[in-house]
Amino acid sequence: MTAGLLEIGLNRALCIRKEHLSSCPEACRLLYISDIHLRRSRSERLGQQVLESVHQCRPDSVLLGGDLVDSRSELNRLSDLIGEIGNVAPVLAMGGNHDDHVGIERVKDAVTNGGGQWIHSNTAKIFHGSRVIAVSGPDARVNADGDVRILCAHNPAIWKTARQQSYHLVLAGHLHGCQMVAFEYRDRLFPGAFFYPYCYLSHQNGGSRLVVSRGVSDLVPIRWRCPREVVLCHV
Repeated sequence: MTAGLLEIGLNRALCIRKEHLSSCPEACRLLYISDIHLRRSRSERLGQQVLESVHQCRPDSVLLGGDLVDSRSELNRLSDLIGEIGNVAPVLAMGGNHDDHVGIERVKDAVTNGGGQWIHSNTAKIFHGSRVIAVSGPDARVNADGDVRILCAHNPAIWKTARQQSYHLVLAGHLHGCQMVAFEYRDRLFPGAFFYPYCYLSHQNGGSRLVVSRGVSDLVPIRWRCPREVVLCHV
């Protein structure tokens, strides 16, 4: 059910938010998807919405930013979803706090069984034309290699240290925009920013940009002025 800026339930299509680090027509297109939260009775619908977004965006690669599953029962569904995404674009994935609860090794196995690449503590390189785009997970060693250096994380609190490192782009989710947004001020969403200082949509610090996704799904599916989304980054 939806009414104006209020969204109740998971029926509305995911919003596709665009972030541009490059204005080049041949820019690499990376689709960041976080907080899918696959769970019984929702997985089929959420998976279909994610796939529709992937097909609409036609990215060069898909980055999964954690909180992929909420229970072990959905691990096979995660593998199937990654396999279907992989028919469109390569998948790089890392874990979030909900994945820790399920068992991070189990989630890793589900990702790799589906054909995805697990990068939680590693760096993957995407070759796009003559450029190399290095995508690191949150536990990877800081890597200065690559024409574009990206940190694919989950909790935006990592921005406190990552903004001082060599990343051009830091991707995070986790906060869901706090699901209710009254206003924005200095790049931050309120009232969430009263409680979480990194409750941003997008924020620039020198040569580094933080982009925080509002995520795909919530424990309680009610939102106000805070659309469920994926983020298409042109880098």
